[in-house]
Amino acid sequence: MSDPKSKALKKIAKCLELSNSANVNEAAQAIKMAERLMRKHGLDQDDIDFISMGKTRSEKLLPASINQSILKIIRGINSRFGVECVLVNHKGLKQAEFIGDADRAIFAAFAFDVVYRDMNEHIGQFRNSFAGSGTSTQQVTRRVQSFTTGWLEGALDKLPQLDARDSDDKIKSYIDKEFANIDRETFKQQLKDAMAAMTDDYERGMKKGREISVSRPVSGQGPQKRLTGNTKS
Repeated sequence: MSDPKSKALKKIAKCLELSNSANVNEAAQAIKMAERLMRKHGLDQDDIDFISMGKTRSEKLLPASINQSILKIIRGINSRFGVECVLVNHKGLKQAEFIGDADRAIFAAFAFDVVYRDMNEHIGQFRNSFAGSGTSTQQVTRRVQSFTTGWLEGALDKLPQLDARDSDDKIKSYIDKEFANIDRETFKQQLKDAMAAMTDDYERGMKKGREISVSRPVSGQGPQKRLTGNTKS
């Protein structure tokens, strides 16, 4: 191997090491630098595409049975960030793992954690507001469902809409390499299930959901990087 190429590979390796930074901007810049070096030194487009892909797992543990609210969050984040989500098993529970261009996967997982946390907090507050009111359980359930649907509409509308990239084939190829036996059709069918009938609480929920900010860290210390990048050997 020529000396210039050897040096380039060392620089690429250093960039990949920096891509594990907890600083999202630093990680994204490191990935872009690695791509530029690969192009400069004659590595092909498949190498560049593959090195730019990554998967980032959300921090939040999800129930084994995924409900419609969680699926709607996933669908919204997939659409807004240009990623795809795979639900992975974790000690009898589930975690959402987002796959796509590495910097987008990091941001998508962070956004998921924020939306999921705030959704549970606000829905819990709304449900508790009926305590001692004499409202029937059936009516409370119906109103909470409407509030939840509105909240999700408002929150997902606040997420940034990243420019679309021609990355669908890359994502599918990456998933095929990284995961086995993914039942995408079942997942898609779950996303198409009908939503419950709405009440006036839908508007109230939407207004509350629009208060969300994905720039606010879940832990108070900024998003923790959970990237798994890959290179070809």
